[in-house]
Amino acid sequence: MHVWKEPAAGRRRLTMAVLTLALLAAAAVLVSSSLGSTGKKHATSAKPVLVGKGGGYGEVYVAKASTLRHTLFKATLLPKNPTARNIALAGLGRADRKVNYNLALKCWKNNGCSTGTGGKLTVAYIEQFGENVYRQMSRMEFILQALTYPSVGKIIYKSAHSDLTQGIADFKAAIAQHVSLIVTYPDFGDAMLPVMKEATDAGIPVATYAWGYVTGPGTNYLTVVGEDTCALGKTYAYVMNRDVKSGNIAFLGGFPGNPLSAGWQNCERPALNPNIHVVATEPTNWDPSKVQQVVAGILAKYPDIKGWSYEYGLGMAQGAVAAYKAAGIPFNTVLTLRTDDVGMGCTFDAMKNPNLKMFYYTSGNSQIRVAFTAAMMKLKGAKIPRTIVFPIQLQNQRVRDSCTKGYPQEASGTSLIPLSLLHKMYPS
Repeated sequence: MHVWKEPAAGRRRLTMAVLTLALLAAAAVLVSSSLGSTGKKHATSAKPVLVGKGGGYGEVYVAKASTLRHTLFKATLLPKNPTARNIALAGLGRADRKVNYNLALKCWKNNGCSTGTGGKLTVAYIEQFGENVYRQMSRMEFILQALTYPSVGKIIYKSAHSDLTQGIADFKAAIAQHVSLIVTYPDFGDAMLPVMKEATDAGIPVATYAWGYVTGPGTNYLTVVGEDTCALGKTYAYVMNRDVKSGNIAFLGGFPGNPLSAGWQNCERPALNPNIHVVATEPTNWDPSKVQQVVAGILAKYPDIKGWSYEYGLGMAQGAVAAYKAAGIPFNTVLTLRTDDVGMGCTFDAMKNPNLKMFYYTSGNSQIRVAFTAAMMKLKGAKIPRTIVFPIQLQNQRVRDSCTKGYPQEASGTSLIPLSLLHKMYPS
């Protein structure tokens, strides 16, 4: 007896095809709505998927999903607060606007420039320490963001070279020049509050990034942008509890008292299980040469360190690895890091050490774009949240390789600086 009947099978195939197409269409609608896509349905996959909708205060609250994935790991890792989310979308969405990269490079090299637009606004990035690659990349992100605004006519950059007195003087000079806005990272914590408040009282919005949290956001200054560093510390602790379980670990930080290091350290420590002991908490000023000195000193006293928590991945690659090598100790440890510097990822890959584990977050250079846009929106009368907080998601180096092909070793793969411009900033 024959079981093949052409007409019936054809009808079954047609029915299944229609059902499959219907299911695929429903899934497409679900994905589109979950991402918050705007505009008409995409006729082809060539059109970019957009996240967000609406706008105001001179901004469009929309960004490409691909841009968000690049800088945040996932397009959904946006602030939960609706207003903060809109500001983040507006700020990160501007990264895809065309600007003059030659002018940006000149502005970066010369610590400021005239934009040539005739715009009336003068914007300033003022920091107390700008002498490592992370800060230099943040400076370029600031410049690129400024160049997306025709109303910006002048860009100012100042670094106090780790001198608090100079940092305060730079702030006062910017206030005296009647700049339109200031973005900063407060390396010296609350010591910068008097001048931040002075600028605020003068009508100059001051925004910080990289969770440069000091007392009174929303009152003493406009807003702080970044990840919740307490959540970062708790996430570090989760990794240490799972992968170290017991033994000695150490904390490294930047400048003494800076809010980024203090934020995660104060929350990682109590979240560790009782069998894990933090035997050292040392500042490094985010300087790889100092990292080497500090790690060497800790290893001399505690050669059995099982884990290190720190912000600066490249500092570990350029400093800690050398210290271990000089001490003749295998680099068998667990690393929890904030930055995704390409050099650390490539160092990890080159070592081919099955006993080395590394987990990292995004460097967050692009957070400065969001801080900039928040301040610009404030100038137009927008009400800005006191905090703009991005969710935390650590990446496992063995699953998501941060040794990004084509990127300079000094760079972060999640930066929104175009690769062609990065190569001009850091020629090989």
